[in-house]
Amino acid sequence: MLKSIGMAMIVFMVAGFALAAETAVPVAQPAKELKLDLGNGVSLKLVQIPAGQFLMGSPETEKDRGKDEVQHEVTISKPFYMGVTHVTVDQFAAFVKDSAYKTDAEKVGGSLGFDIKDGKLDPRVVEGCSWRNPSFDQKGDHPVVQVSWNDATAFCDWLSKKSGKTVVLPTEAQWEYACRAGTKTAYPWGDNPADGKGWANCADQSLKKKLSNAPAEWELFSWDDGFAFTAPVGSFKGNAFGLYDMNGNACQWCRNRDGDYEKGAATNPTAARNAGLHVVRGGSWYTSPPAYCRSAFRWLFPIQFDYVGFRVAVVGAGVD
Repeated sequence: MLKSIGMAMIVFMVAGFALAAETAVPVAQPAKELKLDLGNGVSLKLVQIPAGQFLMGSPETEKDRGKDEVQHEVTISKPFYMGVTHVTVDQFAAFVKDSAYKTDAEKVGGSLGFDIKDGKLDPRVVEGCSWRNPSFDQKGDHPVVQVSWNDATAFCDWLSKKSGKTVVLPTEAQWEYACRAGTKTAYPWGDNPADGKGWANCADQSLKKKLSNAPAEWELFSWDDGFAFTAPVGSFKGNAFGLYDMNGNACQWCRNRDGDYEKGAATNPTAARNAGLHVVRGGSWYTSPPAYCRSAFRWLFPIQFDYVGFRVAVVGAGVD
């Protein structure tokens, strides 16, 4: 079973298509914050994202844009809260301890991950690979990875009951709107990927130096961010909304499944017309080429992986 899942995943690893955006929303400062108690001294911090409008889909002049990125106006009609960082290993552990939850990878005894030996990285199904034991060492303040969409949603359901708030994964529109935070460029730092040092933990020279089998044609960022794999959350520059690691560290699950974007202007779109794969946004420590780390880029994934995590949103009553 794992072998067949792994083969399917390898196909989807290189699949993806994009959307990009610009926004005309002024950033209100200081933003309201929300802190949720996860128990045993562990908490999760969110910041309020104001309502507003932005253009979803990239201009035709954006380098490496996808053919499905036709720009259209999107309205986010109500404010919502977004996790300041990814959900961390410690935060996910608090959920597992309290609920006795078992992740999808743990249920089947392994996952598609990286077998890293002697400086060589081999993407394959790894027995025993899970959020507890990804392919590389992590600390409690790193983003949790090897969690499926089901696992991320289960965390949200648990925290909703625990906190009395409506905790969910963000929609794609919410995610990109929050990611851009008023920017109009391909990346939060501009249009040139080479200018991103200090902004994100992405696939760069630190990863290349770690791997003796990195192919010469592998297109990586030109800088060295100091982390070959995941980094402690919040280690890099935050955006104007006060969010960290939106474009790197680990890709992030969104609430909705694959679907075509609405034609013309849309309000609070979900892009959930098709019962397809779930959408993952943002770049990661492994994401290559750099264009895949654009604020607009869109992945489709069937299962968990070593560079996929998530962050949460709080919506509904009491967020404004």
